[in-house]
Amino acid sequence: MRTAILALFAVALLLACAAPLKEFYPDSYFAEDGVYQNKPLRFSLTFRGTWYLITDPDDMRGSTRQFARDLRERSAELLFVGATAEGTQGVRGIAINLNVGQREYAEKIHTLNAPDVDEDFGLTETILDGMPMVRWDYRVGEFRFVEFFFTLDTYNLRIAFWTRPSVFERFEPVYLDIMSSLCFIDRY
Repeated sequence: MRTAILALFAVALLLACAAPLKEFYPDSYFAEDGVYQNKPLRFSLTFRGTWYLITDPDDMRGSTRQFARDLRERSAELLFVGATAEGTQGVRGIAINLNVGQREYAEKIHTLNAPDVDEDFGLTETILDGMPMVRWDYRVGEFRFVEFFFTLDTYNLRIAFWTRPSVFERFEPVYLDIMSSLCFIDRY
């Protein structure tokens, strides 16, 4: 009887543990200097202010972890998710190896997400510190979003920032500064 109980406990423990999510593109965030690095994709971003980023999907919880799993099933990866220290602003980065231009990728995402958007400010071409990108501004509920789409080699990337509209107006220059910090780094 005792063996059966121990076996049931062991099975229950195994079922309760979620399988780890393997990263396609392992990365890191150095909170001390605000630098996000992704060596496999060969880029970095510098975050102004106090941001906390989670780069390991095994450290993500709840709906964010499920979102990471859903992206993985579509051969994409949630590179990071984070927020400012006071929790008023959010950010996330997504990568997928589609080998299409940033405009085409942005239009696909725009079309897929259109039903969830309450107010669409449209897609615009932009160049930040010499890097061509597509910018998408929109509102969902009480939150204002800006996403930046760019291409590195065959990889399509999108970085999104969101907050309440009143905060967005004050911090939009910070988001532009973060995106302008995009640097290409060595893989090793």
